[in-house]
Amino acid sequence: NSYTCNQFDVKQIKSEQAKDPVIQKKVKEFQQNPTRGSLVLHDGLLYKLMPMNLRSITKVKLIYIPSSMINSLLKAYHSDPLGGHFGIRRTYYKLKNKYWWPDMKQSIAQFIKSCLPCQQYNVSRFKKPGLLCPLETPAGPFQLIG
Repeated sequence: NSYTCNQFDVKQIKSEQAKDPVIQKKVKEFQQNPTRGSLVLHDGLLYKLMPMNLRSITKVKLIYIPSSMINSLLKAYHSDPLGGHFGIRRTYYKLKNKYWWPDMKQSIAQFIKSCLPCQQYNVSRFKKPGLLCPLETPAGPFQLIG
């Protein structure tokens, strides 16, 4: 019984990228003008160039994930026994250094909000506000309230 968090190999991603019409459009755009934009085609795989952090000039290559693989990737990184059912921010940070897709943060948030075990077992850590009680108004000036 061994679990691996990343079950996605390059061949599988290439195959899914070849089937994805949005990615194929991006590949054609890149081939027509390779210097424009933030995409790179390397060994038949499309990557998105992103800065390492907000202040960084250095860019890293992130695999452009086709829409058909997003759900299975999120399952592997969130719902897998090694995924840990982490929250939105932690799951995003686990994925952001390797992969990219449009609206990544939103799809991660949507996936986690629809995760049944997370909804059942993640209790709120904040105290619910109490009920409001009306205060008695003083009958005259200089009367103490309370």
